[in-house]
Amino acid sequence: MDNPKALKVGDTIGVAASASPFDRKKFIRGIQSLENMGFKVFYRSDIFDQSRYLAGTDSRRAQELGELFSNQEISAIMFARGGYGSQRIIPLLDAGFLSKHRKPVIGFSDVTALLTYLRQSAGVPTFYGPVITLLGSTRSEITGKSLLNAITAQGALGKISSEPAKTIKVGKASGKITGGCLTMINSSIGTPYELKFEDSILFIEDIGEKVYVLDRMLTQLKNCGTLAKVKGIIFGSLIPPEQEPYDVKSMIEDVLRNFHGPVIMDFPAGHIDEFITLPLGADVTLDAQEESPPIITYNSGILS
Repeated sequence: MDNPKALKVGDTIGVAASASPFDRKKFIRGIQSLENMGFKVFYRSDIFDQSRYLAGTDSRRAQELGELFSNQEISAIMFARGGYGSQRIIPLLDAGFLSKHRKPVIGFSDVTALLTYLRQSAGVPTFYGPVITLLGSTRSEITGKSLLNAITAQGALGKISSEPAKTIKVGKASGKITGGCLTMINSSIGTPYELKFEDSILFIEDIGEKVYVLDRMLTQLKNCGTLAKVKGIIFGSLIPPEQEPYDVKSMIEDVLRNFHGPVIMDFPAGHIDEFITLPLGADVTLDAQEESPPIITYNSGILS
């Protein structure tokens, strides 16, 4: 199966609200950011709907996403925001239908659930990258430039900057990069949409969780046997609540003291202003050494 085509200037990006309602001002600024990159943007008028803590009903959100896939004028799909709700619409989606209309999909946080389903069940190329409201609130040019580079690149990206990442465990390993928000990864365990860990370089990020909660979730992955299938681990932003008394780095070193592969932390991706977009499912090599910054090399691409 051939990879879908990389985007080019003038292409149209469709926007869905598959999770929570969102801030309109940040949304409009994010749309303007995409337009400044040279893209056209499409979204339905009912994207602003709200049903309790969701961006409209499950059926509305599922139908919206399906229509963006079937619309041949749309070259890629992004999301208004994360929050909560993506998991709820997965049973309403048709993997066979989505597979026939494959196109790049970009998102993060709660959207991890959809990215995993789309990639594993429908062969859709997915990117762990910013949502529209993040584009509308960040002051960093790096986020936009990284997104643009990732979705317009044909083939492998090669080496990408990992600064300010640092090595936790030295080593070198290769595998398909996968993962996302740790909370969403854990909540998929035991469901038909569980993340596949085999021979992967696992990317993990999260926000607002106390260190003991991060410990609990990582320990669950370890006790499930899933981490034994992983070749290496990349921690993006792990941002605990303010006044958290315990250190994230010390916790990771403790929980993963027997992990067999390289581990790095503070890779610039996740709930932060400077967000490096990650093409998920691509073959990568993680080289983590003691005396130099970690190196991540993309050996394959997910767009042609």
